[in-house]
Amino acid sequence: MHYVVCRVGDDTYALEAGTVDKVLPYAALKPLPGAVRGLVGVLNYQGQSVPVVDLGLLFQGVPTPEAFGSRIILSQVAGLRSGRLGILVGCVEGISVVPEESFISPGASADPSLGDVSPAGGSFIQRIELPSVLPDDVLESLDWCEAGEAAWA
Repeated sequence: MHYVVCRVGDDTYALEAGTVDKVLPYAALKPLPGAVRGLVGVLNYQGQSVPVVDLGLLFQGVPTPEAFGSRIILSQVAGLRSGRLGILVGCVEGISVVPEESFISPGASADPSLGDVSPAGGSFIQRIELPSVLPDDVLESLDWCEAGEAAWA
């Protein structure tokens, strides 16, 4: 299966490529004062407001730097009113084919929203799925349409 492989700090993650619309360079975001931790703002994408979450904040407690290599992954999320969610990451390494059978359990208790891991080099790629990887408070603060709300009730 094809995955968009990205980095958050020193860790590598994979999003199913079929759920990714575009990968954009870092762009200025409209801050959301009082927003929950991890929801860092909204992106004006072709006149549409797209909420953006920072995986650095969510996974490691450290904001992703506003740097040349930082990227916003636009991902399709069913039930979200905008239809898309922006995912801020440190960098995108590219698209990789990762065989489904190479993913294995991490072998220890971990955040259940994070998926299995696949060996890569001397480390691992960890699969993540949206929106299940997002904490409940982030999910509750996003603008879900009726069908999406029913799916999360």
